[in-house]
Amino acid sequence: MKQFTYKALDKDGKSFSGTIEALGEKQAARVLQERGLTVVFLREKADFQKKILAFLKFDNRVSARSVAVFTRLLATMLSTGLPLVDALSNLSLQESGYFREVIRSIQNDVQSGVSLSESMSRFPEVFTSLYVNLVKAGEASGKVSEVLNKLADTLEADLDFKAKVKGALMYPAIICSAMGGIGIFMMTTIIPQIASVYRDFNADLPLPTKIMIGLSLALKNYFVVFLFVLGLLFVGYKILRRNPVSDALINNFSYRVPIFGPLSSDVALAILNRTLGTLLGSGVAIIDALKIVSSTMGNDYYRSGIEGATRSVEKGMPLSQTIRHNPVFPLMMAQLTAIGEETGTLDQSLMRLAQFYEGSAERSVKTVTTAIEPIMILIMGVAVGGLAISVLLPMFNLVNVVNR
Repeated sequence: MKQFTYKALDKDGKSFSGTIEALGEKQAARVLQERGLTVVFLREKADFQKKILAFLKFDNRVSARSVAVFTRLLATMLSTGLPLVDALSNLSLQESGYFREVIRSIQNDVQSGVSLSESMSRFPEVFTSLYVNLVKAGEASGKVSEVLNKLADTLEADLDFKAKVKGALMYPAIICSAMGGIGIFMMTTIIPQIASVYRDFNADLPLPTKIMIGLSLALKNYFVVFLFVLGLLFVGYKILRRNPVSDALINNFSYRVPIFGPLSSDVALAILNRTLGTLLGSGVAIIDALKIVSSTMGNDYYRSGIEGATRSVEKGMPLSQTIRHNPVFPLMMAQLTAIGEETGTLDQSLMRLAQFYEGSAERSVKTVTTAIEPIMILIMGVAVGGLAISVLLPMFNLVNVVNR
């Protein structure tokens, strides 16, 4: 139960104030009215737990891995017959920080008669709309533990898939970062010292060395300006991504970039199909499922496609047909969706599509990493060779200068 402070008047105009317990503000007002009071002021009383949550709000980042583990453990406990309140109590002891307080708050809500999905919806930074709607579907069907198990499977599959992609791209990222760091160190520290030696001897420097020294001086003298420009570009990019029109243009361009475009498309389609398949398999109506998928898609390119499909399905058109007529989606997705609709196994067809696109994305990542390695070796060879030529060429002139 929540506590509310109130101020009210009776029929004689006498003022009353105090606290009342209720599930919500509307119920509190109704109880007071049933007592013959006219509500003047009504506000929820901030309890100690909410103060803790407010204090910890600055660190409200809960990892996807923590949510997945929480979901799996909650499903396991409920499937063994453990009451929901006891399961939440046990799980709160295993967590720390903000997530522990979130679980305790949900536990208190459930004890007060609030549904699990409604309580979870109060923490959108932890539980997504997909998560909340799946739990709501489980509550409606009386199969909360089964839905939580499916949800845990989905969360774990997404985590494993993203980990594979990130892991495959980690090596090129580390090498590029190391190359950039070494290059900046050489240009801001080593090259200026060598340049001072050349200036002391009044040596005539070759063109590669002059270019290298010029770049070094520009980077050293205008490093702060360089960082400022990068910051402006980053902020400008973020502003453009918030605008639907520019975000769509950026997405359209990104999907046309060789190698990386198909990879990004496969990743987005894998997430889309897995999410939609999980929702339909848990008993969520197709229109509601499409709306949830649309709200969870971080990519405007496919979000607009899902929104168009939702409007068509609302008019009575089968999902496979609206996908077939939308250039955003590949033909294979329409074909397998049609088979799923005909056989009554649409959710399974979508999960197979998700597995296909995940496999395609993994193969694309391997192709990218395989292609990047020789390219990086070539770039490193050119960079080291150019640096060596720029540094060593003037030394031959210095020898002649010293011998004169």
